[in-house]
Amino acid sequence: MIRIPFLIDWLKTSLLLTSVSLGTSAGQLGGGSDISAIDKEIVIVANKADLARYSGEAFERVLDACSALAQGKDNRILDAADAYNKQFGKPLRIDSYPSEEATKRAHWLRDWLSDRIHQGGTIVLLGDEKSLPIWQLNLEGMQFTTDSLYGDLDGDGVPETSVCRIVGPPEIMIRQLLGKSGYNSRAIILCSEDTRIHLETRAFAKHLAQLGYDVSIRGAREDEALTSSDFIIHFGHGDPSVISNRFGEAFVTALSMPALPRSPIVFVDGCGTLPVGSPLLNYFLKRGALGYLGSTATVQGMIPARFTNELVEHFLRIMKDQPNFTLPQILVGARAAYVRGHSGLAEKLRQLALTGTVDVQGDEVIDMLTVAEWVYYGDPRAVLPRVAEPKEMCREVVRLTESTQVDQMNRSWQCSFTSKMDDGQAVLAVCADIPLSDRADFKLSVRQNHEVIANLDSQHDTRYQNIGRDCRGGYAYGDVYRARFLIPFDHHVGKQDLEVRLDEGSSAHLMPGTGVDIWPAHFEKMIGLKHAPNREGMTPAKEKPVEAVGVARLHPTDIPGFLSLDLSSFFNRPHDSVEVGGGDNASFKTWFTEDAVSADGVPFRVVGTGNDVLVSANNTQNIFEMKGFETRAHRVHFLLWGYNIPRRPAALTIHFKDGSSQACSLPLSEWTDAKPPIAFDFENTRSQFRHAAIVHRVVRVEHPDKEIVRISSSSGMYGVVAVTIEE
Repeated sequence: MIRIPFLIDWLKTSLLLTSVSLGTSAGQLGGGSDISAIDKEIVIVANKADLARYSGEAFERVLDACSALAQGKDNRILDAADAYNKQFGKPLRIDSYPSEEATKRAHWLRDWLSDRIHQGGTIVLLGDEKSLPIWQLNLEGMQFTTDSLYGDLDGDGVPETSVCRIVGPPEIMIRQLLGKSGYNSRAIILCSEDTRIHLETRAFAKHLAQLGYDVSIRGAREDEALTSSDFIIHFGHGDPSVISNRFGEAFVTALSMPALPRSPIVFVDGCGTLPVGSPLLNYFLKRGALGYLGSTATVQGMIPARFTNELVEHFLRIMKDQPNFTLPQILVGARAAYVRGHSGLAEKLRQLALTGTVDVQGDEVIDMLTVAEWVYYGDPRAVLPRVAEPKEMCREVVRLTESTQVDQMNRSWQCSFTSKMDDGQAVLAVCADIPLSDRADFKLSVRQNHEVIANLDSQHDTRYQNIGRDCRGGYAYGDVYRARFLIPFDHHVGKQDLEVRLDEGSSAHLMPGTGVDIWPAHFEKMIGLKHAPNREGMTPAKEKPVEAVGVARLHPTDIPGFLSLDLSSFFNRPHDSVEVGGGDNASFKTWFTEDAVSADGVPFRVVGTGNDVLVSANNTQNIFEMKGFETRAHRVHFLLWGYNIPRRPAALTIHFKDGSSQACSLPLSEWTDAKPPIAFDFENTRSQFRHAAIVHRVVRVEHPDKEIVRISSSSGMYGVVAVTIEE
């Protein structure tokens, strides 16, 4: 899925940042031409023979609509198929995909257009991918198609010309060619994540509100909001027939598409919804949509400010700076900015356009995929206009309006704000530019009321968002590393002191966009999620932590003096689960293959099949009670891992037979960080999280003469692998 990191206030200075870090002007983001003065020329490219055969009696009406779009200039309606036939004596048409010929013919068409179209204009491909070929690309075994390479008319690898394609039956083509005359003030965000926390959904919600839209935010399907909206924006999962939320519930499917009488523009942040012949695209257009921006391949998403996130940060920055630009113009400007920010990427893209494949590896693959996979279908003049006075999605209580430097002399930026009893979630956005030479060495800490609530550094720039907690990332751009973080505050009433401190590194510039938003308390209800995100230490609005109670029998071990607890009937998460702590899509199957292991000389009984861990099923607080044994002990040993970047220890209680108890706690650390002390460090199933680390924690029993009959946990973001009693 795509993720589009954008904080609305960044847009006020991001063009200046581009100028400072790359030595370019704001006008050069379009790929060499002055983007502030893009030629509004629209050139329509057709396969007239196919179009006539396909359109039948409606052919002349389609041409009339083309003429209206091209402002009556015949030299702006080009018959590419006729030219190809005259040169090669065969049709331009591709009969089926995948096709080895598609890229060759697409490359010919781009070269042919380069002599006939001014750079900076808009190419309208009138007809499906069979009538007018689309690039068939191969990157490290990943095959996908794209029209985006038509935007690079001069073949230097940097796009400068916007591209869109118009498909569908004649009446739907005519509707797209004629475009939209007016907009109302309704928009909907179909969000798979928590908009307060997630960079992209938060950004789009605020931006739409600033343009005067009434924004409906939904985590589940709601046809009424879809049918009344001019803009439909989706963040979640997708395939050619459906877009869905993170729980696999469909927002909409091709076959169940409601009528869309407002002729909306659709922006889909989901994987692979636009292959050749996409049912989702066809039904969106059939039911009324006028434009569709999406991806033909697998979107590298959920990682803040990386890959697609970086691309759309440029997208939204240009949208803010150039409010009259069409969506295709904004998209090509975003591509150009992305290419210019990555050394060597332009040359690789040039090779890709020429041959359909190129030898790349690592991040280069995803960079090229990100630039190429995004395409736009529909009305070439679609815009996102202001429709009313700005509306308030959340309350801004802190906002940095100019760059503030923290360095060795002035280490921190401090401010304060006031929280009310009925406030919802307060979220701190940190937008920091770090010298690229400091990327491996910088560290920022965030303090609320003098307590550290987050440590931020570039070593975690590929951390997935943890639903309900934080969002962190960044990317190299020119000579700076742009760090982007969203940190939720704990809810306290009254004055809140905030400090962002530079703990390591030479300097950091806190940029406009850094600040604190307080979201409405009714937000969970407004967003409509069935599984509401959780703030650590608080009960989710829609789902409580799982309270597990199990019988744990004692078993002898190979080392005298140690007894292991048999938790096999108590464990509640299967060995092949891919929902470890926050839905990180890693698996326990990387873990133990033997039933007996030891850490620091302590033996543990583990399970390698079936259910083999004890963890809250919804990745919230782990609340449990182990009973069914009586024993005296000096120490109790745990193998465990923490998730969702826990800031607080796990709260446990040891219960004695005489009715007394001992409160204790277990320090917790994020399992994917593998920070010491580590008992076992496994290679994770996902490359984004190399570690699957388990730690060994010990509780010293204050009354070893008393018999222990129960061990309970009242809170903590963690999972239990094994427990051993030391007599």
